Amino acid sequence: MVDLATLYPHQNWGVLTQHFTKEAGPLAFAHTNSLLALSNQTQQPIIHFWTLTENVILGMMDTKLPAYPQATQALTTAHYAHFVRNAGGLGIVSDDGVLNISFYLPAMANRLTIKQAYALMHQLFTTTFTDYPVTIDHFEVTHSYCPGEYDLSINGQKFAGIAQRRAKNGIAVLLYASINGDQLARGQLMHTFYTAGQAHTQTRWTFPDVIPDTMANLADLLDYPLSVNTAIQHLQAAFCHLVQQPQLIDLTVQLKTATYQQLLLKNQTALKRYQI
Repeated sequence: MVDLATLYPHQNWGVLTQHFTKEAGPLAFAHTNSLLALSNQTQQPIIHFWTLTENVILGMMDTKLPAYPQATQALTTAHYAHFVRNAGGLGIVSDDGVLNISFYLPAMANRLTIKQAYALMHQLFTTTFTDYPVTIDHFEVTHSYCPGEYDLSINGQKFAGIAQRRAKNGIAVLLYASINGDQLARGQLMHTFYTAGQAHTQTRWTFPDVIPDTMANLADLLDYPLSVNTAIQHLQAAFCHLVQQPQLIDLTVQLKTATYQQLLLKNQTALKRYQI
């Protein structure tokens, strides 16, 4: 069985926590791509916690909407910024109540299947919240936004989704989790996005028929007033226990090096080609 405890038995994990403003959406994802490259260069696995205010992070498939300009205008009207990422297929909402978590796994592209990589995130959440009287399932929640086989849900309501990006030697496993805030409004925003984009008028591409109440916040599903910062604390503590590493290595200083800044600039430039 592949799990976090046995994945890198003789290596220390790095950790990074970042908070991005509304204007910094593309920068947030440039860090995601840069950290995957850094992980491959240093052969160090990394766990990354990050938040991004009032953005819709679109997938490349979203740009195929028949009325894509009208769809993005609906986001602007709702006071959300947006950008297109180069991982995953469909849009997700990010705000101060949504936590993003990424694993960067060097030398694993040929060792972990897609399902095995997804299962690592499921393991982290089930371990973290094992003391609560709930079961965290993984299956596609059909009428959620960005539905996928490894949607995480409790009692049938989705609170998290997972995507992957596979590079030559490494894997990035990318999760968003709705911790608190107005999840119904997030779902309504994406319903409006696909309606404005006339998703129903074409058959070549498949877009979700978003029903907002198919999704919920983790805090509500646990019936516990969970904040994003508290969730990070709980998840990091459980992660340290799983990887048998009492202290993770803080990568904040490494991000200021010239080598990393060059990586970041390269990936900021690369992301521009996906923006429509």
